[in-house]
Amino acid sequence: MRIGLVLNILDEEYQISVLRGIKKKILENGMELVCVQQENSNLTTGSFLEHFPKSQLFNLDGVILLTSVVADNVEIINEKDVRRVLGKIPVVSIGQKIQKIPSVLVTTDDSLKQLVSHLVLDHGYKNFVYISGSPNHQDAIIREKNFISIINDYKEKIPELNYTVKKGLFTENSAISIMKEYYDSPDFKNPDCIVCANDNMAIGVYKFFKIHKSDERVKKCAVTGFDNIPQSQFLLPPLTTISQPLEELGEKAMDLMLCILKGEKADEVSYLPSNFIQRASCGCDKIPYRLYDNALYERMQTDYVRSEQLLKMVSHIGQSLNYVNSLEGLKAVLNINIEQLEIQNFCVLEFEDYKMNSNAIETQLVKSVYVRRNNVYFQEFNSNQKMTIGGFFNKYMDYDDNRPSVMVIKFLFIEDDVIGCVLYESETNMHPYVCSISISIAQTLSRIAANEEREKHSEYLEKEVEKRTRELIEANNKRMQVEAEVLKISEIERQRFSNDLHDDICQRLAGISMLCKSYSKQNEAVSKEEMEELAELIGDTLQTTRQYAHNSYPVELESLGMNQSISNLCASFEKQSGISCQYDWNVTCQLSLDKTEKLNIFRIIQEALHNVIKHAQASQVKVSIKNVRKILYVRISDNGCGLKKIKNDFDNGLGLNSMQYRANQIDANFKIKQNRPTGTTVEIQLAIAGAEN
Repeated sequence: MRIGLVLNILDEEYQISVLRGIKKKILENGMELVCVQQENSNLTTGSFLEHFPKSQLFNLDGVILLTSVVADNVEIINEKDVRRVLGKIPVVSIGQKIQKIPSVLVTTDDSLKQLVSHLVLDHGYKNFVYISGSPNHQDAIIREKNFISIINDYKEKIPELNYTVKKGLFTENSAISIMKEYYDSPDFKNPDCIVCANDNMAIGVYKFFKIHKSDERVKKCAVTGFDNIPQSQFLLPPLTTISQPLEELGEKAMDLMLCILKGEKADEVSYLPSNFIQRASCGCDKIPYRLYDNALYERMQTDYVRSEQLLKMVSHIGQSLNYVNSLEGLKAVLNINIEQLEIQNFCVLEFEDYKMNSNAIETQLVKSVYVRRNNVYFQEFNSNQKMTIGGFFNKYMDYDDNRPSVMVIKFLFIEDDVIGCVLYESETNMHPYVCSISISIAQTLSRIAANEEREKHSEYLEKEVEKRTRELIEANNKRMQVEAEVLKISEIERQRFSNDLHDDICQRLAGISMLCKSYSKQNEAVSKEEMEELAELIGDTLQTTRQYAHNSYPVELESLGMNQSISNLCASFEKQSGISCQYDWNVTCQLSLDKTEKLNIFRIIQEALHNVIKHAQASQVKVSIKNVRKILYVRISDNGCGLKKIKNDFDNGLGLNSMQYRANQIDANFKIKQNRPTGTTVEIQLAIAGAEN
């Protein structure tokens, strides 16, 4: 059978001791334990159970909640709060009473009263500072409430009793910060005794006094703690505290779980007593320091030496991982050091969705980054197969018959995002060090992911630059091609103009010259009819010359305006070609076109009409100019043979490119399309300023 244990984080003695008791019973009964650390559950909305993986994920037969160490445990009040997440699975609570859920509690009222009575009556202390635990922590709330109640009872008989309450976080550093803040405050008064809600904060007070021993304001005073962790009796002076039977708490919780699993009725509430431990830190000078047995002392010395060694190894691992920028590098560092730490089962899993909220853990797919099983490193462990963390866990546990008994899950956080987890089995005293290593692993995975993202972005930018370069080259080639065609068109136009001058104007002038020479050789005077003929010939030549000049540059665009100029162009086209030309001007706004825009629009219409004469075989053509909001539409549409039958230079692109080039000059959109059933339409669309609906 497999039991789940939910707690905060295995980096301090309270939770480790409870785990030690549970582990003892697990091994005695041939069961398995999955321990899930939920240290960041309070960063997201809802109670911590909202973010605990469902029991089906690990095939759990029961769940033990160490609710006393969860920051938001005040939200767990009754069975309904538990059942809506965990369902009907057997549940046992440690440290906090949950209605209709078997709970194991420690009675602390009597021992706390003994402690306060000893400080007030035996030592005569009157000025107290009480450092409480986390604001939303149930144990912290109860201990603070009981301390204040007991002090107030004595205050009725001893009015000069005073106390100040400071909120801590159950950590050494929080106690050091609180002490510094208190001594720097204007209402500071040297306390007679500092009472701490747990031993870790009492150790922090010890360190504060040691750090500020040269400060004349700081005077050592009595200090007491709560929990009686092993370190408390080896402090100088040894710590006066209240002992909680931590391992017994774990054992009792497992006894209740076994009772439920057997189908027997379990007590709803089971109480274990606490004890007042009187040592020297409260000011009892007559109590000798060595109250511990030699075996425990030797064990603590051994643990201290081992701890120093482990701290160096953890520091070395952290430094090594700091230089890692690839998954292969991460695997190499872990493979060397995990073996030296003598951890036989150790896995690092990374979630497929790098940034996720922890309440999606059940469905999140994982990839195995590093897998070690029974002291053997797996180069590949289904790395290509996508599975949930539960699927990986079951496959890992079922790999061979030598199954781990206690597997611990430590989720990897970067700020509020769960990026993966560490799954491991180790000796009890190794948990704080694995927690530290996990932080380095999380930062390394985050850095590797960031590097991969930068590389992908860099590759993307390189591809975009390459693509843009190709586009620019193509655009430049096209521009050069267009410019070449424009030059060709210009050359053709110049040649056409030259031919027209030669074939038309020059011929006319030659005729006039010949006529004048003929008249000069006559003996008789030139008749009136002959002079009129000469004048008419000169007039026609002058009119034709003006027309060529007009075609070169339509001067009336400035004098007559765009509407009249295009109207004249259409009339001239109809007269010269014999093709019916309908002109429609429907511009409802005041046009503010510059000289270049007017000229290019005129030339596009002129070129389109020229192509109608030359290629379209049309009998009708329509020129329309209108605006729709801020867009000017110019269309030249004919009923001719259409684009497919057009040949010669237009088919080769000269006429089309000429119009396209002119449209580009004024940032207009140019289109040419086949009409249905016959004919061709040339259209340009130009954004115009100042147009209204």
